[in-house]
Amino acid sequence: MNLSTKAKLVGGAVGLGVGALGAWTIADVVATRGVERVPYTRVGEIDGVELRRYPETVRVRTTAPSQGTAFRRLFRYIDGSNEGGAEVSMTAPVETDDAEGGVTMSFFLPSSYTPETAPEPTNDAVELVVDAPRTMAVLTFSWWTPALRVRQKERELQSVLDDAGIETISEPVLWRYDAPFTPPFRRTNEVLVEVDSESVRRALHEN
Repeated sequence: MNLSTKAKLVGGAVGLGVGALGAWTIADVVATRGVERVPYTRVGEIDGVELRRYPETVRVRTTAPSQGTAFRRLFRYIDGSNEGGAEVSMTAPVETDDAEGGVTMSFFLPSSYTPETAPEPTNDAVELVVDAPRTMAVLTFSWWTPALRVRQKERELQSVLDDAGIETISEPVLWRYDAPFTPPFRRTNEVLVEVDSESVRRALHEN
């Protein structure tokens, strides 16, 4: 095979790769366009950690042996497996947290739902959860979310909060905003922990 032929083959392979990447990215943009995200008010930022105030939210939660099982349960709920058979729009993010022998996962319901109007699950392994208004400390990052990397980000978050004198009042959780086929460089992930509002005010005043 001469040099010219090799160059054409390499060029063709690169072209196919670029084309596939472009299609992947476009599909992701189309899939996520118009997806409602949990609203919040930005309070401030300290050393790359954002401080946010969230309103009351309603989410549907399950604990399962694997993420796949948990996701399917929750997807069936929003697909109509609830009292009344209501189809509920998918929102972002999806919350995951470690559980003994598995994982706890939550989907947030659209803001049009209240604790009184949210459809009750028909699966006993799925439950509705209402979160009161709360202040959250958030560290945002991209790419994949293997457990080791998530733990590292949690330590980074906690280190900033400790240095700033901000008190945590919950265990950290992981929020992921993207569809499974989203390119890693386009992914948005966050580790969050609920924090004491008064200690946040003190820290922001001192900074």
